[in-house]
Amino acid sequence: MEPEAKTFNRQPAIKITIKELESSEYFEEQNQNPNYLITNEGKKVYRINLLATIVHKEFLGSMSNLLIDDGTGKIILRFFEENKSVLNLEVGDVILVIGKARRYNQEKYVFPEIVKKTNPLWLKLRSQELQVKAKIIQEKAALILDKSELKKGEEKDEDNVEEIEENDPLLPYQKISQLISELDRGEGVLIEEIIEKSPLEKTEELLEKMLENGDIFQNLPGKVRVL
Repeated sequence: MEPEAKTFNRQPAIKITIKELESSEYFEEQNQNPNYLITNEGKKVYRINLLATIVHKEFLGSMSNLLIDDGTGKIILRFFEENKSVLNLEVGDVILVIGKARRYNQEKYVFPEIVKKTNPLWLKLRSQELQVKAKIIQEKAALILDKSELKKGEEKDEDNVEEIEENDPLLPYQKISQLISELDRGEGVLIEEIIEKSPLEKTEELLEKMLENGDIFQNLPGKVRVL
């Protein structure tokens, strides 16, 4: 008991799709260190945050399995002890899952820590949020390639841009906030409209950071508002 208390370190639960989870590489650690996933983007994930729909339930003695689907794939939630909360869940319910990825006979499953029924609208919102993240990751990869080309003949211009960003790091966020406020008629602003009308090149990346920092929030699927 004492070694567990000493080594306990709760990692943040990372939002991920089932497709990403399945395509990630699973690593088993030794000496009571927690197992983890490495995503295709190289991110280390110890705990996962999923939103999905229950599509099947089964009970095998004290063990119960829930098959869930988030639109990108399916995976099993596995409970090894009787859990009263599972009895209150039905096929078709949308649930929030916080837990850890596990593997048995080369097949991944999720060992849940928290399972909570939630509003189906959050599943649509999560899908759009992760799509934006995926697009940003793709653009970052393209940007890295572009920078390697620019360094061959445009190092001076790149240095000037970086210097402006370092001297005034809040300015882009202020511009995005001002644009959202101008476009908002009380029901939020479509992310696509913000990107279209923004004068900044990295608008999607800025929106993602602002969402993470809590500067803006998604009040409806695909729409954001300033706090």
